[in-house]
Amino acid sequence: MPETDPAHPWTGELTAADLERLGAQPLRRSDPVTIGPYRVLARLGGGGMGRLFLGRAVAADESQSAAYTARDLVAVKVIRPEYAEDARFRRRFDREVEAVRRVHGRYTAELLGSGFDEDEHLWMATAYVPGLSLDEAVRRHGPLPAPVVWRLAAEIGQALATIAAAGIVHRDLKPSNVLLGADGARVIDFGVVHTADASALTTTGQHVGTPAYMSPEQAGGRDVDAASDVFSLGSVLALTATGQAPFGEGSTGGVIHRVIYEPPSTEVVDRVAESAPELAGLIRRCLDKDPDARPAPERVAEVAREHDPAEEWPDPVAELIASRAGWCGRSAAVSPMDQLTVLRRGAPQRTVKEAGRRKGRRAMVLGAVAMVVAVVAVVVAFVVPGHKGAQEAHSKATVRAASPTVSHTPTPTHRPKKHPTPSTSAPPPQAPPAANPPSGGGGDTDPTHAASEPKPQPTKVITITPKPSGKSSKTRPWTSCHYYSGTALTKYGDKGERVREVQCILRARGYNIGPYGVDGDFGDDTRLAVRQFQQDYHLGVDGIVGEDTWPALRGA
Repeated sequence: MPETDPAHPWTGELTAADLERLGAQPLRRSDPVTIGPYRVLARLGGGGMGRLFLGRAVAADESQSAAYTARDLVAVKVIRPEYAEDARFRRRFDREVEAVRRVHGRYTAELLGSGFDEDEHLWMATAYVPGLSLDEAVRRHGPLPAPVVWRLAAEIGQALATIAAAGIVHRDLKPSNVLLGADGARVIDFGVVHTADASALTTTGQHVGTPAYMSPEQAGGRDVDAASDVFSLGSVLALTATGQAPFGEGSTGGVIHRVIYEPPSTEVVDRVAESAPELAGLIRRCLDKDPDARPAPERVAEVAREHDPAEEWPDPVAELIASRAGWCGRSAAVSPMDQLTVLRRGAPQRTVKEAGRRKGRRAMVLGAVAMVVAVVAVVVAFVVPGHKGAQEAHSKATVRAASPTVSHTPTPTHRPKKHPTPSTSAPPPQAPPAANPPSGGGGDTDPTHAASEPKPQPTKVITITPKPSGKSSKTRPWTSCHYYSGTALTKYGDKGERVREVQCILRARGYNIGPYGVDGDFGDDTRLAVRQFQQDYHLGVDGIVGEDTWPALRGA
């Protein structure tokens, strides 16, 4: 294992050979060490909207080195700071992420989570696809044979159909956003996706898309739909079959002009027609200037499947994919303090105003100081009974301890209302009789003397019992649940680690999740338990674990 970079102590998990094998680059000193719940290991690339990193989730216990595989890796995209700092952009980003969560297809990369962490990284993570991009495959090995292009048309067409069914327009389909994996092609990078019913990203001034693969309507600033992605697919297929983009290269303005006003290069389309005339015909239809004349994504997939698409990738591509898929490495041991830091960064944070936090901290400190003063005074009064002024100090401390103004700690917003448990404190002890009673005939007290100096009262010890909050202050058993630490929307019908985390926390909190326990299957029992939890914590009762329910589940 190589020497670690002091700025990125975990990059030592990957050697230079590992980086080459995984298609990654070394980190730069300015790159983050962690993003949300993920340890950053290397760079995967970058673009107009942000940077893409290779990482992996930190396990619950990594005090010892352990083996892991390529299947444990994730691709984490971090949005550029100038966008992440814009509150309007973050709201739009959140809406788009929620739309992406609706995309579940064999030919798209699974969204694992997203967030805005304490280091102000606006991020989202997808499953790492151990393969290579279509762009890399063409650059390394040249144009791909027609059967392989038919396969890509079938699989990318099906991916676009799945995306369109969720109401999403990708807007940036290009060879570098198509990954070739062992089980097929996958369309990635939904960081610039645009829901069909949302407005364009105009407030940031960002021109979304890549000119050589834009549709005429997108390049011209008009509304776009799934037909725009089909146009981009036609350009991708043309480049795959010939190694050239159908609208050429050059200045952005020149490329956009040709996309809007000129037909695709006859040289490119004719080269495809020489070996596969029907493929050339499909590409021409996809590149029609009229969106209504283009085939739907489903139709593209159907046509492609009728032409015997290749079942395997070309040998050099397949070998590289197998090499990356078979990679394995070892984790670096993490100190308990570093481990706690990473897990804490991955935990969802409640939105609380800074002034409120400062006020709460100040009240807690003042309350703690007052309690300490009261306890010290009581100790002095009993341990040093003859000390001058002890009785007076004890009396004042007792009054302060009993005063209701000591406790100013705010009540958490997500806390169920439960009946307080009665305190079982022992009755206060009685003070001993005075050693020197006042003098007087027959032991009677002088009325005048009694009026000026009242008879000492028995000393009472007041036990300060914290106000019941409905939760145990000693144990939080749900903190031992480490299946998942993100904030992805988790709902009925979902399966996997997110569901196990929900079930584990609910069970630890005393909710009934059904006879099957923590099985990772979000069924009726789990939904009922979530709804009961939301009702107890005064949340919106919808049975879905979202941005409000996750913090409440993990909270104190």
